[in-house]
Amino acid sequence: MLEHYFGLIEALFVFGLAVAFYIWQMRDLKKENAKARKAEKDRPPENSDNRSEGP
Repeated sequence: MLEHYFGLIEALFVFGLAVAFYIWQMRDLKKENAKARKAEKDRPPENSDNRSEGP
């Protein structure tokens, strides 16, 4: 009878690990996206005056 409880506890641990990994990855992705947006915002705009359009 106890083996059923151990199986349920193990399933809860595995599910908890999966949820924790998902949260960890989403927080990291959000942090990296914010860093990329800040880098894009801080980058000076490209100057189109120096480009030649052809002959």
